[in-house]
Amino acid sequence: MKAAVATDVTVDLAGLDCTLCLDLLRPPVFQCAAGHVICSTCYEKLLEKDYCQLCSVSASYSRCFAVERVLQSVKVRCSNAGYGCMAKMPYYEIQDHEMNCLKGFCDFSGSNIVQSMPLHHGLPTDCYTLVIPKVSPSVRMNISINNHESKIGNREDKRMHDKKTSNCDNKSSTRSVVKMGPCGGGGGNAWKMDMCGINRIVKVVVRHGTAVDAMSVFYEQEGQEKKTKLWGGTGGKRSEICLKPGEYLTSVKGHYGLYNNWFVIRSLTFVSNRRNFGPYGKEEGSPFKLPATGGKIIGFHGRSGGLLDALGTYVKMG
Repeated sequence: MKAAVATDVTVDLAGLDCTLCLDLLRPPVFQCAAGHVICSTCYEKLLEKDYCQLCSVSASYSRCFAVERVLQSVKVRCSNAGYGCMAKMPYYEIQDHEMNCLKGFCDFSGSNIVQSMPLHHGLPTDCYTLVIPKVSPSVRMNISINNHESKIGNREDKRMHDKKTSNCDNKSSTRSVVKMGPCGGGGGNAWKMDMCGINRIVKVVVRHGTAVDAMSVFYEQEGQEKKTKLWGGTGGKRSEICLKPGEYLTSVKGHYGLYNNWFVIRSLTFVSNRRNFGPYGKEEGSPFKLPATGGKIIGFHGRSGGLLDALGTYVKMG
């Protein structure tokens, strides 16, 4: 019997980003005549659809079915596979699935809200490898995508998860972390910071105009300074909120409302134990406030696409 030969095909997810908001693409996908691809969220927000926003080619956008077929073929397993979830789906659906996965685990704050794992959790790089066996017609065999789903791998995933959960429990034994919000619209993609081991926020970067385009956070985690991705688009003016040693955020407030027919964050103001920062954006729409009520804001969660759709906070009490 001739042995099957496996061929590794590597798909680099960094090449599947929207060229405007830089988020991972998901169908439907649109492209200009020069081949620049954008997500449906950015396409709907375009004020002018007769030319490309990147190269200014005078031609309307059209559906890119070839890229959509590629997106649908890249399938990944739920990060809760080690706890009984056998779901496998296109990578762009995994975050929504894990937010509601019944096999998920509660976070260390004691909340009963199911916490999803990051999209790249458990992967050594930003690439997914699909193993495609070449099978002889005379041989009957089962074919599975991604042979990394072995019992050893599942046990290792569970061990790492237990270790991480234990570490978080030790660091939060005297102080709990409370999730507040989010406030704003329901568009865009959900995101959140990993609260395990975070000591404090060092800096917040906000991009803003007549609405809040995006934000990112520099934070201290286990003695090292780290940075989140940019949540939102690259438009607007860039402003930095730099916190001094001993300074921490006590409240975030702002407005949310319609902007170009999308329900988004219109303005943000950050309040520390020493001063106020902002407002960033335009103070129009419905006001909201996310106070720390005696605690410290150490992280954020929310939704974003081409703009910042919604924002919530993580508060360390005590």
